Amino acid sequence: MMLGLGLKRNEVKLVDHNPEWEILAAQTIAQLWDICGLAAEDIQHCGSTAIRHIKAKPDMYITVGVKNMDATGEILPRLREIGITRIENRLEDTILCAMDSEIKSGVHTLYVHILPHGCDTWNENIIFKDYMNSFPQKAAAYEDLKIRLAEQYPSDRRAYKNGKIAFFKEYFLEARIYNDFKQKLGIATLEPLNKGWSNDKKYVIKTTNGKMLLLRIADIAEHDRKKSEYEMMQTVYNQGIPMSQPLDFGTCAGGDKVYQLLSWIEGEDAITALPLLSDTQQYLLGISSGKILRKIHSIPAPINHVDWETRFNKKIDNRIIANKECADAGLTIDGIDHMQNYVENNRHLLKNRPQCFQHGDYHVGNMLVKSGELAIIDFNRYDFGDPWEEFNRIVFCAAVSPHFATGQLNGYFDGKPPEDFFKLLALYIATNQLGALCWARTFGEEEMDFCRKQAADVLAWYSNMQNIIPTWYLNT
Repeated sequence: MMLGLGLKRNEVKLVDHNPEWEILAAQTIAQLWDICGLAAEDIQHCGSTAIRHIKAKPDMYITVGVKNMDATGEILPRLREIGITRIENRLEDTILCAMDSEIKSGVHTLYVHILPHGCDTWNENIIFKDYMNSFPQKAAAYEDLKIRLAEQYPSDRRAYKNGKIAFFKEYFLEARIYNDFKQKLGIATLEPLNKGWSNDKKYVIKTTNGKMLLLRIADIAEHDRKKSEYEMMQTVYNQGIPMSQPLDFGTCAGGDKVYQLLSWIEGEDAITALPLLSDTQQYLLGISSGKILRKIHSIPAPINHVDWETRFNKKIDNRIIANKECADAGLTIDGIDHMQNYVENNRHLLKNRPQCFQHGDYHVGNMLVKSGELAIIDFNRYDFGDPWEEFNRIVFCAAVSPHFATGQLNGYFDGKPPEDFFKLLALYIATNQLGALCWARTFGEEEMDFCRKQAADVLAWYSNMQNIIPTWYLNT
């Protein structure tokens, strides 16, 4: 066996990487270029033996990317002349070849894989290999998985391969992103950011010159929505709001994805930072958050936007239906009737309400604190609506810091809010609670418990909706 290569057809065995495999691969590739000539666009060493420093199955794959598969009519006879024969059990639209002697013995050292250059399989092989070689820590995670699977399936190649599918899907998206942006941005590191409720894939990029960036990736089906979101972020940023600067927008990953490139903001999550500060510091940061929100709300809604009373009444109707569906399924929140009655009795407050741009999810979970200053993140739920409705998320702020929540209201209104605001705030908060449990049931019992606790807090703050000023609002 040459250079430790050799593996039975269905056997799963891993050996240490041998640096001389690269030499053997280069020699084989040169020989294949002589055979394929102009019919080939590219020839590369692929598979785990092409990933440096990790254990691999000791059989080498050389991938030949041809201009079109018609060229195989010329290539295959030339391969047969040097003892390499097509294996009939091949992948769709590709041809797999092996050495005649190894087909007979059942022990393989070399496979030649012929496929259209630039097809999905070609791109997957090359991009994944290059990414693993560019980031040894990712390759190490891949090696750990391979070792576990090899121990579990020593004689079942199919099960071994299927066990790697989830890993490959996750890291191949990263690999495609890296491949698209490595030259443009000069990527030194690319790490996923697994925070928040957004469906976006988020990555923190550190460039070779030390710059930090945030890359958000969404499915191409969301192109128009994401483009509008990006343009609105540009508008908000130009208002002087402390936030990530929108830097670039476009498509990537072969046109399958849409991206937003943003500057990175350093800071600690407000949820964890606020409890460590004094009451006065919390209040002053709340004042700042209120002033920032007022500036965000200076951006008008489109002129022909549907009137607010119509829009929000429809939302109320949907939440009441969702609440009944949960009740019919045996899922209830104690005291929810108090909220529904308040909502039903106060719909008239929605009449003639103004509309503006809304962040859409404005609370401490989307704020960062650094050196006593706030920054706002995650505009992916932006909307247009009643500026006062934006405060429906203040329940999250109040649960973390009543001083911050109080400051947010006082900062927004430059003093104590008017009574009409508190009446509408109670309506908006109660409406959110009506549909919360139905939303949470798709995420599991833990989220439902959170919703029940939040509803209990709301009912306590509002004395079962008998008082319009919540108890967390502090007279300062």
